[in-house]
Amino acid sequence: MNAEHAPLMLWIEGVVALVFMLAFVVHAFFAFKPEHVEHHPTRVRIGAAIQGVTIGLLIGFVIVPLRMGYMDVRGFDPGISPALSSLSFLPAFLLLVIIRRGALLKMPVLSTYLRAYRRASLLKARDDAEKALAKLDEIEGRKAAA
Repeated sequence: MNAEHAPLMLWIEGVVALVFMLAFVVHAFFAFKPEHVEHHPTRVRIGAAIQGVTIGLLIGFVIVPLRMGYMDVRGFDPGISPALSSLSFLPAFLLLVIIRRGALLKMPVLSTYLRAYRRASLLKARDDAEKALAKLDEIEGRKAAA
């Protein structure tokens, strides 16, 4: 089998992207309390969908084919070698980190939604950290900071 005959299974990558998008939206529905959502809840959910589909596309179209290439049991084929596919791993990983750090927040049309989602997720993270610190203070016998 050579590169011209490589099987196209784009439905797998598409399903991965959709699953990630749905996971982000479900998380936005159930994890964020009203005090975390300072914008309209629909904005936060649209932002979650955009963030999820972006990360899902990266994972679905880079990481999944890379894994499938390494798990190919037919043996070594220089036409579709996993070594060639592995070159995309580092740029894809760096792109995931950049996206997670907020690079998409500067996009012209989508920034409103992405900022609403990012703000809600940061507020939730702050509340979770405060709860964890309160539990730790209780365990250690400290008085909570006033």
